[in-house]
Amino acid sequence: MRPTCVEAVRLGCTVLWQPKAGSSEAEYEDAWHAPDGGTWAHALTVAVADGASESMLAGAWAADLARAVGALAGRDLDAGVFAERICAAAARWPVRVKRYIRRRQRAGRPLAWYEEAKVGQGAYATLLGVSFRSAEASVPEPPEHGGGGTWTAAALGDTCCFQVRGSALVAAFPVLSSADFDTGPHLAGTREPRRDLLEQRTVTRRGTWLPGDVFYLATDAAAQWFLAGFEAGRRPWRELDAAMSEPDPSRWLDTLRAERRIRNDDVTVLRCVPQMGMGMGMGMGTGTGTDAGTDAVAGTVAGTVTRARPGPVA
Repeated sequence: MRPTCVEAVRLGCTVLWQPKAGSSEAEYEDAWHAPDGGTWAHALTVAVADGASESMLAGAWAADLARAVGALAGRDLDAGVFAERICAAAARWPVRVKRYIRRRQRAGRPLAWYEEAKVGQGAYATLLGVSFRSAEASVPEPPEHGGGGTWTAAALGDTCCFQVRGSALVAAFPVLSSADFDTGPHLAGTREPRRDLLEQRTVTRRGTWLPGDVFYLATDAAAQWFLAGFEAGRRPWRELDAAMSEPDPSRWLDTLRAERRIRNDDVTVLRCVPQMGMGMGMGMGTGTGTDAGTDAVAGTVAGTVTRARPGPVA
Protein backbone atom coordinates (compact mmCIF):
# COMPACT_ATOMS: atom_id res chain seq x y z
CA MET A 1 0.00 0.00 0.00
CA ARG A 2 1.37 3.39 -0.95
CA PRO A 3 1.44 5.94 1.89
CA THR A 4 -0.72 9.01 1.34
CA CYS A 5 -0.16 12.59 2.43
CA VAL A 6 -2.64 13.93 4.96
CA GLU A 7 -2.93 17.07 7.05
CA ALA A 8 -0.77 16.73 10.15
CA VAL A 9 0.62 18.81 12.98
CA ARG A 10 4.08 19.12 14.45
CA LEU A 11 5.39 21.20 17.33
CA GLY A 12 8.38 23.48 17.38
CA CYS A 13 9.39 23.40 21.06
CA THR A 14 11.94 25.33 23.08
CA VAL A 15 12.45 24.91 26.81
CA LEU A 16 13.80 27.28 29.42
CA TRP A 17 14.68 25.54 32.66
CA GLN A 18 16.77 26.45 35.67
CA PRO A 19 16.90 25.33 39.31
CA LYS A 20 16.24 27.84 42.05
CA ALA A 21 19.13 30.17 42.92
CA GLY A 22 21.54 28.45 45.28
CA SER A 23 20.58 24.96 44.06
CA SER A 24 22.36 22.64 41.66
CA GLU A 25 20.96 21.04 38.52
CA ALA A 26 20.72 17.80 40.51
CA GLU A 27 18.21 19.55 42.79
CA TYR A 28 15.93 20.68 39.94
CA GLU A 29 12.50 19.14 40.57
CA ASP A 30 10.44 20.18 37.53
CA ALA A 31 10.02 18.00 34.44
CA TRP A 32 8.73 18.32 30.90
CA HIS A 33 7.93 16.10 27.96
CA ALA A 34 7.71 17.12 24.30
CA PRO A 35 7.67 15.18 21.02
CA ASP A 36 10.43 15.24 18.45
CA GLY A 37 10.35 18.54 16.57
CA GLY A 38 10.45 16.65 13.29
CA THR A 39 7.49 14.41 14.11
CA TRP A 40 4.35 14.85 12.00
CA ALA A 41 1.17 13.34 13.41
CA HIS A 42 -2.57 13.87 13.52
CA ALA A 43 -2.18 14.84 17.19
CA LEU A 44 0.60 15.41 19.74
CA THR A 45 0.79 15.95 23.51
CA VAL A 46 3.16 17.97 25.69
CA ALA A 47 3.34 18.01 29.49
CA VAL A 48 5.02 19.90 32.34
CA ALA A 49 5.14 18.88 36.01
CA ASP A 50 6.44 20.60 39.13
CA GLY A 51 7.64 18.37 41.97
CA ALA A 52 6.76 19.52 45.48
CA SER A 53 10.07 20.17 47.24
CA GLU A 54 8.69 19.09 50.61
CA SER A 55 8.45 15.50 49.35
CA MET A 56 11.36 13.16 48.64
CA LEU A 57 12.04 12.08 45.03
CA ALA A 58 9.75 14.87 43.84
CA GLY A 59 11.74 15.45 40.65
CA ALA A 60 11.61 11.78 39.69
CA TRP A 61 7.85 11.70 40.31
CA ALA A 62 7.40 14.85 38.20
CA ALA A 63 9.29 13.15 35.37
CA ASP A 64 7.09 10.05 35.63
CA LEU A 65 3.95 12.19 35.42
CA ALA A 66 5.19 14.24 32.47
CA ARG A 67 6.14 11.05 30.64
CA ALA A 68 2.79 9.40 31.41
CA VAL A 69 0.78 12.28 30.00
CA GLY A 70 3.13 12.86 27.06
CA ALA A 71 2.67 9.22 26.09
CA LEU A 72 -0.98 9.95 25.30
CA ALA A 73 0.34 11.19 21.95
CA GLY A 74 -2.45 13.57 21.10
CA ARG A 75 -5.41 11.93 22.83
CA ASP A 76 -7.99 14.49 23.93
CA LEU A 77 -7.43 15.41 27.56
CA ASP A 78 -10.23 15.37 30.10
CA ALA A 79 -10.42 14.78 33.85
CA GLY A 80 -10.95 11.04 33.47
CA VAL A 81 -7.96 10.52 31.18
CA PHE A 82 -5.78 12.69 33.42
CA ALA A 83 -6.74 10.80 36.58
CA GLU A 84 -6.13 7.46 34.85
CA ARG A 85 -2.60 8.50 33.86
CA ILE A 86 -1.79 9.67 37.38
CA CYS A 87 -3.10 6.47 38.96
CA ALA A 88 -1.17 4.33 36.47
CA ALA A 89 2.06 6.18 37.27
CA ALA A 90 1.42 5.83 41.01
CA ALA A 91 0.93 2.08 40.61
CA ARG A 92 4.44 1.82 39.16
CA TRP A 93 6.03 4.02 41.82
CA PRO A 94 6.80 1.37 44.52
CA VAL A 95 9.02 -0.53 42.06
CA ARG A 96 10.87 2.68 41.22
CA VAL A 97 11.44 3.42 44.91
CA LYS A 98 12.73 -0.10 45.60
CA ARG A 99 15.28 0.31 42.81
CA TYR A 100 16.39 3.62 44.30
CA ILE A 101 16.79 2.11 47.78
CA ARG A 102 18.83 -0.81 46.39
CA ARG A 103 21.06 1.56 44.48
CA ARG A 104 21.69 3.62 47.60
CA GLN A 105 22.56 0.45 49.50
CA ARG A 106 24.97 -0.71 46.80
CA ALA A 107 26.65 2.69 46.89
CA GLY A 108 27.17 2.39 50.64
CA ARG A 109 24.67 5.17 51.36
CA PRO A 110 21.58 3.47 52.82
CA LEU A 111 18.60 5.65 53.63
CA ALA A 112 18.80 7.51 56.90
CA TRP A 113 15.85 7.16 59.27
CA TYR A 114 14.44 10.56 58.33
CA GLU A 115 14.70 9.69 54.63
CA GLU A 116 12.82 6.45 55.21
CA ALA A 117 10.02 8.48 56.80
CA LYS A 118 9.87 10.90 53.87
CA VAL A 119 9.87 8.13 51.29
CA GLY A 120 6.95 6.56 53.13
CA GLN A 121 5.02 9.82 52.91
CA GLY A 122 5.12 9.68 49.09
CA ALA A 123 6.04 12.17 46.39
CA TYR A 124 3.84 14.96 45.02
CA ALA A 125 3.71 17.26 42.01
CA THR A 126 1.48 19.56 40.00
CA LEU A 127 0.80 18.52 36.41
CA LEU A 128 -0.30 20.11 33.13
CA GLY A 129 -0.87 18.48 29.75
CA VAL A 130 -1.88 19.95 26.38
CA SER A 131 -2.85 17.94 23.28
CA PHE A 132 -2.81 19.49 19.81
CA ARG A 133 -4.79 18.17 16.83
CA SER A 134 -4.67 19.06 13.17
CA ALA A 135 -7.79 20.44 11.50
CA GLU A 136 -8.41 17.11 9.77
CA ALA A 137 -8.20 15.21 13.04
CA SER A 138 -10.41 17.78 14.78
CA VAL A 139 -13.59 17.06 12.81
CA PRO A 140 -16.45 17.54 13.76
CA GLU A 141 -15.07 20.59 15.59
CA PRO A 142 -12.70 22.27 13.11
CA PRO A 143 -11.30 25.73 13.87
CA GLU A 144 -13.28 28.69 12.60
CA HIS A 145 -10.45 29.67 10.28
CA GLY A 146 -8.58 27.22 8.10
CA GLY A 147 -5.05 26.03 8.60
CA GLY A 148 -5.05 25.30 12.31
CA GLY A 149 -6.60 22.78 14.64
CA THR A 150 -7.90 22.24 18.14
CA TRP A 151 -6.29 21.78 21.53
CA THR A 152 -7.41 20.27 24.82
CA ALA A 153 -5.73 20.71 28.18
CA ALA A 154 -5.95 19.38 31.71
CA ALA A 155 -4.25 20.69 34.84
CA LEU A 156 -3.94 19.65 38.45
CA GLY A 157 -2.43 22.46 40.51
CA ASP A 158 -0.88 25.73 39.38
CA THR A 159 1.33 24.84 36.42
CA CYS A 160 -0.17 27.04 33.70
CA CYS A 161 -0.71 27.30 29.95
CA PHE A 162 -0.84 30.59 28.02
CA GLN A 163 -1.88 30.92 24.38
CA VAL A 164 -0.65 33.98 22.47
CA ARG A 165 -1.93 35.00 19.05
CA GLY A 166 -0.09 37.93 17.48
CA SER A 167 0.08 40.59 20.20
CA ALA A 168 -2.82 39.22 22.26
CA LEU A 169 -3.10 36.73 25.12
CA VAL A 170 -6.14 34.70 24.07
CA ALA A 171 -6.13 31.98 26.77
CA ALA A 172 -4.75 31.55 30.29
CA PHE A 173 -5.31 28.35 32.20
CA PRO A 174 -5.90 27.20 34.96
CA VAL A 175 -4.84 30.23 37.08
CA LEU A 176 -6.19 33.57 35.85
CA SER A 177 -4.57 36.09 38.23
CA SER A 178 -1.11 36.50 39.72
CA ALA A 179 -2.79 36.97 43.11
CA ASP A 180 -4.31 33.48 42.94
CA PHE A 181 -1.07 31.57 43.48
CA ASP A 182 -0.68 30.16 46.98
CA THR A 183 1.31 27.53 48.81
CA GLY A 184 -1.37 24.86 48.69
CA PRO A 185 -2.16 23.89 45.09
CA HIS A 186 -3.79 20.57 44.34
CA LEU A 187 -1.16 17.87 43.83
CA ALA A 188 -0.85 14.46 42.24
CA GLY A 189 0.57 12.03 44.80
CA THR A 190 2.02 8.54 44.78
CA ARG A 191 0.19 7.24 47.84
CA GLU A 192 -3.03 5.48 46.89
CA PRO A 193 -4.45 8.32 44.79
CA ARG A 194 -8.23 8.44 44.62
CA ARG A 195 -9.37 8.68 41.03
CA ASP A 196 -12.65 10.40 41.94
CA LEU A 197 -10.86 13.17 43.84
CA LEU A 198 -8.33 13.64 41.06
CA GLU A 199 -11.14 14.05 38.55
CA GLN A 200 -12.89 16.60 40.79
CA ARG A 201 -9.71 18.64 41.21
CA THR A 202 -8.59 18.55 37.58
CA VAL A 203 -9.39 21.64 35.54
CA THR A 204 -9.91 21.18 31.81
CA ARG A 205 -10.01 23.55 28.86
CA ARG A 206 -10.30 23.32 25.08
CA GLY A 207 -9.85 25.74 22.23
CA THR A 208 -8.60 26.24 18.69
CA TRP A 209 -5.17 27.20 17.39
CA LEU A 210 -4.06 28.94 14.21
CA PRO A 211 -0.69 28.97 12.46
CA GLY A 212 1.55 31.41 14.30
CA ASP A 213 -0.04 30.85 17.72
CA VAL A 214 2.43 30.24 20.54
CA PHE A 215 1.73 28.24 23.70
CA TYR A 216 3.75 28.65 26.91
CA LEU A 217 3.55 25.94 29.59
CA ALA A 218 5.05 27.33 32.80
CA THR A 219 5.57 26.13 36.35
CA ASP A 220 4.21 28.33 39.12
CA ALA A 221 6.98 30.90 39.63
CA ALA A 222 7.25 31.66 35.92
CA ALA A 223 3.46 31.58 35.48
CA GLN A 224 2.94 34.07 38.30
CA TRP A 225 5.58 36.38 36.79
CA PHE A 226 3.88 36.06 33.39
CA LEU A 227 0.44 37.02 34.73
CA ALA A 228 1.82 39.87 36.85
CA GLY A 229 3.50 41.35 33.79
CA PHE A 230 0.33 41.03 31.73
CA GLU A 231 -1.73 42.68 34.49
CA ALA A 232 0.76 45.57 34.50
CA GLY A 233 0.14 46.17 30.79
CA ARG A 234 3.26 44.45 29.50
CA ARG A 235 3.58 41.61 27.02
CA PRO A 236 5.68 39.14 29.03
CA TRP A 237 5.85 36.65 26.16
CA ARG A 238 8.07 39.07 24.25
CA GLU A 239 10.52 39.21 27.15
CA LEU A 240 10.42 35.41 27.37
CA ASP A 241 11.05 34.99 23.65
CA ALA A 242 14.02 37.35 23.82
CA ALA A 243 15.49 35.52 26.83
CA MET A 244 15.00 32.10 25.25
CA SER A 245 16.90 33.21 22.17
CA GLU A 246 19.94 34.15 24.25
CA PRO A 247 22.89 31.74 24.62
CA ASP A 248 22.64 32.06 28.41
CA PRO A 249 19.13 33.05 29.59
CA SER A 250 20.17 32.35 33.18
CA ARG A 251 21.40 35.96 33.33
CA TRP A 252 17.88 37.15 32.61
CA LEU A 253 16.48 34.92 35.37
CA ASP A 254 19.18 36.08 37.78
CA THR A 255 18.15 39.68 37.13
CA LEU A 256 14.47 38.91 37.71
CA ARG A 257 15.32 37.21 40.98
CA ALA A 258 17.63 40.00 42.11
CA GLU A 259 14.87 42.54 41.41
CA ARG A 260 12.34 40.31 43.21
CA ARG A 261 10.12 40.18 40.13
CA ILE A 262 9.99 36.38 40.27
CA ARG A 263 10.00 34.00 43.22
CA ASN A 264 13.17 32.03 43.82
CA ASP A 265 11.97 28.62 42.70
CA ASP A 266 12.72 26.13 39.96
CA VAL A 267 11.68 27.67 36.64
CA THR A 268 10.45 25.76 33.61
CA VAL A 269 8.81 27.25 30.51
CA LEU A 270 8.02 25.03 27.53
CA ARG A 271 7.32 27.15 24.43
CA CYS A 272 5.34 25.33 21.74
CA VAL A 273 4.49 26.49 18.23
CA PRO A 274 2.05 24.14 16.45
CA GLN A 275 2.53 23.95 12.70
CA MET A 276 0.33 22.50 9.96
CA GLY A 277 1.70 20.52 7.06
CA MET A 278 1.34 17.40 5.00
CA GLY A 279 2.51 14.28 6.82
CA MET A 280 2.72 10.75 5.51
CA GLY A 281 -0.43 8.78 6.21
CA MET A 282 1.64 5.84 7.36
CA GLY A 283 4.37 5.67 9.95
CA MET A 284 3.59 8.83 11.92
CA GLY A 285 4.23 8.72 15.63
CA THR A 286 6.10 10.24 18.50
CA GLY A 287 9.16 8.02 18.59
CA THR A 288 11.00 6.87 21.67
CA GLY A 289 11.96 8.86 24.71
CA THR A 290 15.47 10.09 25.34
CA ASP A 291 17.03 12.22 28.03
CA ALA A 292 17.71 15.84 27.23
CA GLY A 293 21.20 17.17 27.79
CA THR A 294 21.97 19.06 30.97
CA ASP A 295 24.57 21.43 29.54
CA ALA A 296 22.12 24.16 28.42
CA VAL A 297 19.62 26.27 30.28
CA ALA A 298 17.44 26.67 27.22
CA GLY A 299 17.52 24.88 23.93
CA THR A 300 15.43 23.63 21.10
CA VAL A 301 14.04 20.21 21.84
CA ALA A 302 15.65 17.67 19.53
CA GLY A 303 14.14 14.25 19.99
CA THR A 304 11.25 13.03 22.10
CA VAL A 305 12.29 14.30 25.48
CA THR A 306 11.42 13.87 29.10
CA ARG A 307 13.56 16.20 31.14
CA ALA A 308 13.97 16.21 34.87
CA ARG A 309 16.89 16.58 37.19
CA PRO A 310 19.53 13.84 37.00
CA GLY A 311 17.21 11.84 39.17
CA PRO A 312 17.83 9.32 41.92
CA VAL A 313 15.26 6.99 40.37
CA ALA A 314 16.32 5.44 37.03
